[in-house]
Amino acid sequence: MTHPAEDDVQDAAAHPGLRTGRWRLPAGRPAGGQVRRAVHDALRTWGLGPAAGDLSDQLTALVQDLLARGAARGPVDLRLELRPPARLLLGEIRDAAPASSGPAARPSGQASARGIIALTYGRRSSRERAQYIHSFAWWQQDAIAGR
Repeated sequence: MTHPAEDDVQDAAAHPGLRTGRWRLPAGRPAGGQVRRAVHDALRTWGLGPAAGDLSDQLTALVQDLLARGAARGPVDLRLELRPPARLLLGEIRDAAPASSGPAARPSGQASARGIIALTYGRRSSRERAQYIHSFAWWQQDAIAGR
């Protein structure tokens, strides 16, 4: 895990209990094991206990799906944000190439893109106290957003 960025520190000050982490990952399927380990370790450190395993598995599958849809050719940055009071885990995936370098710096002249993942989790109040995870994920090409 890398050191928190300045905006992460400001967010943590504004939102007590907020946890953030950032990782640089290789593109493609080999990133899956690295994503799972990094996310699982962070969630355990952040105090999620047994829920860390299920959330890590769910998030890893969504990250791999978004990377496949986005056809990322180079490394990507993964940012996680845990908001425990809301039982919300947010993930953001971005091309690692700096935005200021433009499309020419990206492999095959690709436009910059990002993926967003939101997971809500908890236990249902029933006799079984069943655990649940709801997920939402989407991919956005920055070239479309800039028009």
